[in-house]
Amino acid sequence: MYFLRIIGQHPYLTQIRPWYEQSFPVEERRSFDQLLQILNCPDMHVVALVDDEHPVGFIIYWQWESLVYIEHFAIDPDRRGQQLGQKALQLLLKQDASYVVLEVELPTDDMSRRRIQFYERQGFSVNAFDYRQPPYRLGGTEIPMKLMSQPAIPDQETCSHLSQQLRDKVYERFY
Repeated sequence: MYFLRIIGQHPYLTQIRPWYEQSFPVEERRSFDQLLQILNCPDMHVVALVDDEHPVGFIIYWQWESLVYIEHFAIDPDRRGQQLGQKALQLLLKQDASYVVLEVELPTDDMSRRRIQFYERQGFSVNAFDYRQPPYRLGGTEIPMKLMSQPAIPDQETCSHLSQQLRDKVYERFY
């Protein structure tokens, strides 16, 4: 498996779009058109996960000096259960950063608990600090979530700093 960074109108976008729109509720993602508008942001990476020369999923992540933020990650539903997600995260975790963080829904049902367990098996920790995902749209509502990270976030001050960085660079920057 390898990552193929998507810039411009790459043909893999036609396969990524339904995975993106079906895997994430509308309030937890940008519109696909807005995503296309910001594809060339140097700190944002939309990568196709390519296995045997076919896209099998995607990761949208942001990379700064000391932080990698995984915004969205999905595997083709027809290819799940083949350890592709695990392989993709192993590749991503090779990035040089003090923290790799991602947001997960609160563990209120079987699916959200299984998602958290998947990330825990990959070495991520659920951080105990309160976190609210900023809205993707001006005037939208924040969503209570949990931040998972590798390594664990040690204190509230660090969590607040990382949360503010996400708010400024991923969400409010594009209102």
